[in-house]
Amino acid sequence: MEKVFFQVLIVILIIVVAILACVYFYQRRAVKQINDLMESEKKLADQKVDQQIKNVEELQLIGDAKKQFETIKNKYEKQVRPAITAFNKRAPQLLADSRTSKLLTINTQIRDLQADLAKLTTTLQQIQKDLQHLRQQQHTHKQAVEQIKNKYRQFHRQLNEKSFEYGDSEKQLNSRLNELEDQFAQFTDLTNKGDIEAAQEILSNLQSENDKFEQDLKKIPQLYKPIATEFPEQLSELKSGYETLVKQNFHFTEKNIDKQIEQLQSKLDQTIDQLNNLQLDVVEQSNKDLSDQIDYLYGVMQKEIDAKNEAVHLIEVMKDFTKHAQRQNDELGVELDRLSLNYTLTNHEQETVRELGEQIKAIIKQYRDDAEAVANKTAVYSQVLDRQKSNQKNLTEIEKSQEKLNDEVAKLQTDEQRARQMLQKYSTQIRTIHRQVEQLNLPGLPKDYLDYFFGVSDEIKKLADELNEYKINMDEITKQLIIVESDLDTLNDKTDILRDSAELTERFQQYANRFSDNEKIAAAAKKSQELFKQFNYTASLEAIATVLEEIEPGSYKRIEDTYYREIGKN
Repeated sequence: MEKVFFQVLIVILIIVVAILACVYFYQRRAVKQINDLMESEKKLADQKVDQQIKNVEELQLIGDAKKQFETIKNKYEKQVRPAITAFNKRAPQLLADSRTSKLLTINTQIRDLQADLAKLTTTLQQIQKDLQHLRQQQHTHKQAVEQIKNKYRQFHRQLNEKSFEYGDSEKQLNSRLNELEDQFAQFTDLTNKGDIEAAQEILSNLQSENDKFEQDLKKIPQLYKPIATEFPEQLSELKSGYETLVKQNFHFTEKNIDKQIEQLQSKLDQTIDQLNNLQLDVVEQSNKDLSDQIDYLYGVMQKEIDAKNEAVHLIEVMKDFTKHAQRQNDELGVELDRLSLNYTLTNHEQETVRELGEQIKAIIKQYRDDAEAVANKTAVYSQVLDRQKSNQKNLTEIEKSQEKLNDEVAKLQTDEQRARQMLQKYSTQIRTIHRQVEQLNLPGLPKDYLDYFFGVSDEIKKLADELNEYKINMDEITKQLIIVESDLDTLNDKTDILRDSAELTERFQQYANRFSDNEKIAAAAKKSQELFKQFNYTASLEAIATVLEEIEPGSYKRIEDTYYREIGKN
């Protein structure tokens, strides 16, 4: 019994210990949560948001910025401060309750406190962000204002220290700067009155105008320098240079250069006025026009200076060149007239010489006009130079044409002599062929051979007739030479075939006598003799040679080789 009691007691003790342990750990957890919340709240307090609000308030904001600040401050006073006070009251109370029997009922209150602190944290973070935005806005505004003030000081200093770079445009620039400063004063006044929207509109326009003014300050010295120094010096130099060159009897491709210089001077004066009125885009274009026109007039005058010596020298060169070309053309014309008595000129040689003569006359006329202008000191040297260079080139081409034409006609007599030599050669060849055929002692000749022989003879006679004409046409003679040369080669080939066929036929017929008892050979020999009498020597040879080759293979080649060795064709 005692044992059972003791066991029950132990169980009860264990349960009690377990309960006490749970309570202990639950209490520890609750205390930790509350302490963590209090620590988080302390960190929020350490951020000193109220001091941040005070600092922003000291910036003396105005207008919209001031309204925004009042909203932020009101939010802090009406929402944040009460929430902090309530938190600081509830957190210690919950901490005290965690050590009493209320421990088991505070879990919900801790969660509510956590939610309140989270909301408080978010609100404070937004307030700090809004305060930072106001500080940054104020800083940006102040910085922009200070930058404008610094720029105006810089603009004044630049216009004072470097007024020589701006000329009379400095007055208008100072006037514009005063207007900008007036606008800035208006901006400051509106800002002080709290009319931020109107002030911001002026500020945006002011910043744009300031940027443009700054660009103009950089641009004007670049525009003013050529107007003030370069162009006046160049125009003065152009004027004096033109007057000097005119005294030296120079003439130019441009008329009224002196008036053009005066017009440029007027344009320069006008450009200065435009710069003084700050018409910078117009001035920029005017400067470009002035520069281009001044450079152009320099070029016009320099061109004549550069051309003079070369033009005068070329006039002297062309004096001899034109005489030589004219003399050479006259001599060529005389030679062609002489040759035309004996030769037919088929390539319009005389017409070509006449055309070349007309070209030379035109060049000579232009040369004389230019030479007279140079002598009378009325020449525009660059134009004289261009014309005479062109004429020199044309005369060079004319002389090449003359030389080519001269070479062609000079060949006529040589070609005639060569043609007569070839005629003599062809006549000798046709007679030699005639003798060779007669020496064969043939009973007659084939009609096609005779026709070809007499045809070639007629061609040789035609060649002789053409060479004996009063006026020889060397083009036709050359064509006839080519025909005769080709046909004679063919006639030689035909004569060789005729001779070889006749000679070989006689040898094969003699060799066939060895086979007189062979009827086939006898018949072939008879047919060959008949064809021979009909002057068909090629067929006669084939009739006997074919049968002999059948009876005695190799006989044809043996007899043929022997024959060709004897006549020296191998």
